[in-house]
Amino acid sequence: MLRKLVIAGFGLLLSWSAAALPDPFPRPPELEPAVQFWRDVFAKYSEHELVLHDRANTHIVYRVIDFSDVVPLLEPEELWLHKRKVEGEQKELLREQLLQLADGPPGAALSPELRALRGVLDRHGLRDPARIREAADNLRGQRGLREKTEAALMRSGRYLPYMERVFEEKGLPVLLTRLPLVESSFNNAAYSKSGAAGVWQFMPGTARVYMSYDEIGDERRDPWRSTEAAAAHLADDYALLQDWPLAVTAYNFGRNGIARALAEIDGKSLIDMIRRYEHPRWGFAGKNFYAEFLAAIDVEQNALKYFGPIRRDAEDQFDEIRTEHFVRYDTLQRLAQEHPERFAELNPSFSTAVQQGHLYVPPGKRIRVPRGHASSFRKAYASLGSGELFASQRDYFIPHRVRSGETLSGIARQYRTSIRSIREANGLRDKHFIRIGQTLKVPTNGGASPAAPAVHVVRAGETLGAIAEQYGVSLQTLQRQNDIDEPDLVRAGEKLKVRARPAASLAWHTVQPGETLSSIARRYGVSLSALQRDNGISRPEALRAGARLKIAGSRRAGPSFHVIRSGQTLESIARQYGLSVQAIASANSLADANRVQIGQRLRLPDS
Repeated sequence: MLRKLVIAGFGLLLSWSAAALPDPFPRPPELEPAVQFWRDVFAKYSEHELVLHDRANTHIVYRVIDFSDVVPLLEPEELWLHKRKVEGEQKELLREQLLQLADGPPGAALSPELRALRGVLDRHGLRDPARIREAADNLRGQRGLREKTEAALMRSGRYLPYMERVFEEKGLPVLLTRLPLVESSFNNAAYSKSGAAGVWQFMPGTARVYMSYDEIGDERRDPWRSTEAAAAHLADDYALLQDWPLAVTAYNFGRNGIARALAEIDGKSLIDMIRRYEHPRWGFAGKNFYAEFLAAIDVEQNALKYFGPIRRDAEDQFDEIRTEHFVRYDTLQRLAQEHPERFAELNPSFSTAVQQGHLYVPPGKRIRVPRGHASSFRKAYASLGSGELFASQRDYFIPHRVRSGETLSGIARQYRTSIRSIREANGLRDKHFIRIGQTLKVPTNGGASPAAPAVHVVRAGETLGAIAEQYGVSLQTLQRQNDIDEPDLVRAGEKLKVRARPAASLAWHTVQPGETLSSIARRYGVSLSALQRDNGISRPEALRAGARLKIAGSRRAGPSFHVIRSGQTLESIARQYGLSVQAIASANSLADANRVQIGQRLRLPDS
């Protein structure tokens, strides 16, 4: 009896202790309408539904536009453009209707559509004409994320157990591991137009503080290493701000930005910031980030309610070994006794230069091998001869084509190397000038950063489609990278960010009946995940015959294309790609090699 009383008392003590602990993620009543809105976005609205709502009061939903009837009729890029066009038209129409309600005489007869809109306003207490006029200029469209969230929950099984262990060991709230639902949908290939990458969406500057980000690899792409970095990052956010709603928001807005904002308004909480802080950077994303996070927790914790039974992916199982020498990537892959694609999935951070053998994997790098293979890996590693283990890093040169306005000092800063090393690598004396179009060898010697995004200045007559082809990216990707709604409205002189790929490493493939994405990846010697990422394919099984795929980094020679720019001749283009004028002329059926035009698209034959 005494034992039962002790156990019961201990249970009460645990219950009281849990109740006494403050909730790390409180839910201010002011945020609950926004949390409900984001729950609906994550779990109710389809990817083919567009929600038109108020930007400042997200829960005020005016109407939902359903595009599902046109989905089977349009190609993906056409569908994306159609949605943007309809969104613009509907926003303008809704704005006119709101202004009509604000400025119309009281008691005026209303059409059924205006009566319905008046009902929405009345339900949310928007009766003052001034507030309605303000709402007319505050419209926003939000696409549903139901399908994306369901796929994210299935993917999360691969990473969540590891994430939870890391955060628990760090003494952090384990529910922080649901942040990737908001940031990336647990998609390790996610890349934002602002340059954030990976499951945790680290920006380059922050990545260099918490992980390795250099020519050897980008650990933002490593879901396990970036999880450790995210835990450290969030711990630092909380150490400064001492409040989890603020620390979570700092993951989006920056901890120093949050601290400055609170000091400026003499505030103490996220609600203080939302109510009183005004700054161009403090916009919709920052104000809604914590509400999105709370909604993501609700949806993930109640997945059965929202999606029915979901089969989550099994956790990735592996052993880790650290390298002790400079060693080739393919040597490590061979020792792991694993398929190249699977080895790359377990070790996703390594750069193309490392994977192709231009640079070695350095000492101290963590290598993941299939669970149970660590012992055999170590034994095989110990038996490697001097011809496979190296004492220093390889010299490696990155080709850089000089653009207008660039200087040697600027190029050296871009690649984190010295002017002197670039001069020596290219035989340039101190007084030698560089010229536009010149290709320089930039030595890395283990110290250069990955090439920065190119900046393309739009020339007269150039179209966005032509620019996209020139840099080997899709029109849709180029629009997203530069936040362009209408591709026809690019102007001469406008600067575009382009994450380019060298034309020589780019091939194109038209899908034939019966082909699968896996078979195409094997044919070109690229990974399935890279092929999906480069072509924006979320569901490999939906591949259609006739679709044109971009194959970046292909180990199979294939044709690519070049769009002629001002000042270029067929001879200069041939030199650029190491081809003959005759070969290019023949590939494009050119009768006169001297008669080419700006904007003309040339097919480049196999090298």
